[in-house]
Amino acid sequence: MPDCIGFLFSIVSFGGHIIRACRIVVLPKVVVALTSVFLGVASLSAAAQDGVSFSWKKDQAGNDVALSRNDSSFNYFDVGDLSHSSLYLVQQDLGRIAAATGLTVDRNPRKSSSIGIVHDTKVFARLKNDKHSFSTLGIPDSIIALLERGVKDDTKCIAVSVSDGQSNILFTVVLLSEKFDTCLVRGILESFGILASDIGVETLVSACVLYEGRRLGLRDRQNLLQQTPKLRERCLAKAVERK
Repeated sequence: MPDCIGFLFSIVSFGGHIIRACRIVVLPKVVVALTSVFLGVASLSAAAQDGVSFSWKKDQAGNDVALSRNDSSFNYFDVGDLSHSSLYLVQQDLGRIAAATGLTVDRNPRKSSSIGIVHDTKVFARLKNDKHSFSTLGIPDSIIALLERGVKDDTKCIAVSVSDGQSNILFTVVLLSEKFDTCLVRGILESFGILASDIGVETLVSACVLYEGRRLGLRDRQNLLQQTPKLRERCLAKAVERK
């Protein structure tokens, strides 16, 4: 288990396991350091978006609207008997995404989590036979039902996100029964409205563009994509200011 110094932590029970789950506290200096990770200064404005896209959802008028988070902060948990294998990666990746999007991880342990990762060797058996263990983690019954419907006999990892009628992402859950699967990273990114298989410069640039666009009211496909070049420049300028 990684050291929790510099992080909030809570004691969480899952299926009889008591887990000490760290939660990132992104301090100003850390944000600056993490910002420089995705900066690539000269390359930021020219970074390619190959393999990176946004999640879209149609509104009542039939327009594609980019899914994203409404809150300025978020919290999460990573629990299970294999969580020691993913906790550091999750902390690192969520820290980088938070820096890129301008969001923060809430320091209050009482804040409801909107990203849930259950990394446990028996997670799918429990999904079938012990749904209460998921409810006690704060996972809504509707999401538990979605997860159950999506699981097949050979499933090793599954990620599900739900949103409201305004294309705001409400909750994301990732279930993982092995030490690692690429769907963990995809699920983390999906929880912010980003479709990608890894977290590189182009992914973080896209995340910045998405949330800068949201703050300016640019959420529909046509306007957001049209303004992407200017938003990239805006992301670069803000990153330089923080450095």
